[in-house]
Amino acid sequence: MEPAAEIVKRFSTGAMSLGSISTEAHTVLAIAMNRIGGRSNTGEGGEDRKRYAPIKDGESLMSRLGDGRVVVDIPLKGGDSLNSKIKQVASGRFGVTAEYLANAQMLQIKIAQGAKPGEGGQLPGKKVSEYIAELRFSTPGVELISPPPHHDIYSIEDIAQLIHDLKNANPEAWVSVKLVSEIGVGTIAAGVAKAKSDHVTIAGYDGGTGASPWSSIMHAGTPWELGLAETQQTLVLNRLRGRIAVQVDGQLKTGRDVVIGAILGADEFGFATAPLVVEGCIMMRKCHLNTCPVGVATQDPELRKKFEGKPEHVVNYLFFVAEEARELMAKLGIRKVDDLIGRADLLDTKTGIEHWKAKGLDFSRVFHVPQMPAEVARRHRETQSHGLEKALDKRLIELAAPALERGEKVTIETPIRNINRTVGTMLSYRIAKRYGHDGLPDETNPCAPRRLGRAELRRVPRQRRVARPDRRHQRLLR
Repeated sequence: MEPAAEIVKRFSTGAMSLGSISTEAHTVLAIAMNRIGGRSNTGEGGEDRKRYAPIKDGESLMSRLGDGRVVVDIPLKGGDSLNSKIKQVASGRFGVTAEYLANAQMLQIKIAQGAKPGEGGQLPGKKVSEYIAELRFSTPGVELISPPPHHDIYSIEDIAQLIHDLKNANPEAWVSVKLVSEIGVGTIAAGVAKAKSDHVTIAGYDGGTGASPWSSIMHAGTPWELGLAETQQTLVLNRLRGRIAVQVDGQLKTGRDVVIGAILGADEFGFATAPLVVEGCIMMRKCHLNTCPVGVATQDPELRKKFEGKPEHVVNYLFFVAEEARELMAKLGIRKVDDLIGRADLLDTKTGIEHWKAKGLDFSRVFHVPQMPAEVARRHRETQSHGLEKALDKRLIELAAPALERGEKVTIETPIRNINRTVGTMLSYRIAKRYGHDGLPDETNPCAPRRLGRAELRRVPRQRRVARPDRRHQRLLR
């Protein structure tokens, strides 16, 4: 049987921003997920740059981030990491910098949110403290809303370009797209796979939110089971499933949820509400009011003093989930999660249910397994080809080596043509990775537009076209 220590590496925490939840709650999730080899998610609110470097012996949360930014100190172990592996990018771009993008293992494009499809992220002004405003490059006390991202992504070509931009911003990271479980999500997921995304998340309507009003989240979205089943079937039928990893989230809590998610086609699994409960959340449902009485979903310093969560609590909970999943896999005769993915033939409905609402329900479309040749992938197996090896930045990085390595002044002059996409982004990644948000001194910066070069747009002479009358006019002229 696959050990629990390997299964938990498929787990991620939900995209809960620093702002929607407290600094203590946010960092505890990051510490726990890094300890087990899973992934935590920043949400769309940025992240403190002090969290990127590994923890040294003797450090604590307060000593790393500062007294004014932490209310409840949390002891840390040498080798711990506060860095969230998933960095989210939404239409509002709150807290997004080159350094933020460079310190990710996955960059997630938030097209929509499962709990409130059709709306962007929202943080009430009461929760925008001075620290949160600093991280998001905004003003304390002013409400922050990410507009519905239609202005950002009008078509599949737009999402393909944004994926390419982010891949250039961090060539080492996967690019993920977050979608909502809804009718037709399979078609959108197929387009995302063709647009070269490495990963897609299907978010169910049951998920919560740490910032939005009730009017935004009630009676919206569909269960994750429906969206996941449609996504799996559509990707398999179009021979795209092997290209892209599929994650599901939306009130997953138990090993049974994990097993059903894998059977319906998920490679990875997201948990959000349950880890918050493990940290101490008592489900008061007052997240948007900044009055959380246990210090989980508030920025009020007095309320944050009551936070009692520990990374060990989250680690233990996720291992319990993995062990339950192993027990159910053993009953099914399955040794590995990989062998479980897409096996919808293992699902059935409960017998003996007499409730009138259950009568006449047809689950055949949810349980359907596409009949495809054996060589067609039913889980993630391949890597996407992003064509970065052809980028002009490869040459720019070579020419800028003296500036990157020794801080010497470098001047680069090279033609830039319209086939060169996202020029300078990979070079910016190298600078941000090595020098952080401050970057290189102005006098050595090879990215300065006045030094980067000139754009050459050559006018190609066109052959003069002689206007000819169409057949209808020719008949009239006769």
